Amino acid sequence: MGIALGTSEKNAGERLKTYVEGLDERISGGIRKGHAILLAGPPGAMKSSIALNMAYNNAKKDGLKTLYISVEEGRESLTTSMKNLGMTDVEDPRMLIVDLGRLRMEHPDADAGRDWFKIIKEYLRKKVDTEGIRLVIIDSLTAIYALTDLENPRQELFHFFTFLKRLGVTTILISETHGGKQDFGTNNENYLADGTILLKFVDVGETDVQLRLRVVKMRHTKIYHGDLTLLFRNGQFIVTTPITE
Repeated sequence: MGIALGTSEKNAGERLKTYVEGLDERISGGIRKGHAILLAGPPGAMKSSIALNMAYNNAKKDGLKTLYISVEEGRESLTTSMKNLGMTDVEDPRMLIVDLGRLRMEHPDADAGRDWFKIIKEYLRKKVDTEGIRLVIIDSLTAIYALTDLENPRQELFHFFTFLKRLGVTTILISETHGGKQDFGTNNENYLADGTILLKFVDVGETDVQLRLRVVKMRHTKIYHGDLTLLFRNGQFIVTTPITE
């Protein structure tokens, strides 16, 4: 499927770059600002690394204030991962990394209430209002489910996604897929998201395994729907047409 070559320049002010080489031109120049995007894939598929790369480069190169909320992994572990990926200035004030421990300290009723969606909404509203955050990454929805008692998951998720869209920020929500399933999460979050980017491992030949990326959907965007091989070379994420199987 082809793409319009002029789309990227035309919509440059309306979109945030993924900073994955070869991907932005396949999604009309980037992710539409204000959209909530699901980044889904199995464990080990570099979901967090791709999201950190996006947050870091949007902060460093485009001057956007970004917020990375980690529910499972500590801040120190994340900054170590960033350095290993060549992101040297991890203390840039335009990129804020907050882990679960920090959220617990800032919200004393967190463990008692266990309503982490409510806690995160209150935290996001405060950060957007006081610090001008424009890009939010939540890592991950799957981890929040493990901490939260959801009586009606689909209804509560609907309200959470609606909140994110009304907040006026661009949001990347990481979600785990399991086995051969491609339901993009426990509660079919892809139906609520404005876009879904799927990562998966593909066996190539008898001994090789490739990491593939596919843009499943992206509202208000001309996209390339096919599989792309995802690589990390010279400190940069790159997608190419699939290497021959």
